[in-house]
Amino acid sequence: MNSEAAHLMRCLQQIHKVFSNANEILAGISQPSVCSEVLLSAPGTAYILGLSEVYRVSKRLEEGMKARRAESDALLHCLRKVDLAWNNLLSFLAFGHSVFQMLNVNLLEPPGESDPRLSASDLAPEPVCGVCLTEVKREPQVSSGNSDPIMYEGNCYHASCANFWLNCVDATLPGGT
Repeated sequence: MNSEAAHLMRCLQQIHKVFSNANEILAGISQPSVCSEVLLSAPGTAYILGLSEVYRVSKRLEEGMKARRAESDALLHCLRKVDLAWNNLLSFLAFGHSVFQMLNVNLLEPPGESDPRLSASDLAPEPVCGVCLTEVKREPQVSSGNSDPIMYEGNCYHASCANFWLNCVDATLPGGT
């Protein structure tokens, strides 16, 4: 596995771990009314919104894999495990219907839509995120409020990608390609 694929794999494995842990936590709540109360509380909603940011990172990783033609069987298998774990999490959101509606609006819209007002001269190539390997554009749907790209040591990152990498994968951001 080349270094780019290994980098993507590390990130996807950690995303799967985060979703699996969340599934275990929610599965440990034995009563639907308690699960609903937890999900609808301010900390519960923030937790679910954080998980939705992680899912968006996984979708960008998938986009980066496709753009770089790095779709090995191992990466695709890991991506399927991530999607399955995410879909399991969505089943818990049936207990917190309003949270699911908020996620539906903030999460399921495609990220990175281009601005139709840009002219051809404004369409310079965007820098590539050192984590997900996709173009770095403003993230208009980010619920954390930080949608600006991050520059670090000459590399560019989506804020949510850099945050996930530093908190869940490694203490050092990967270099760009």
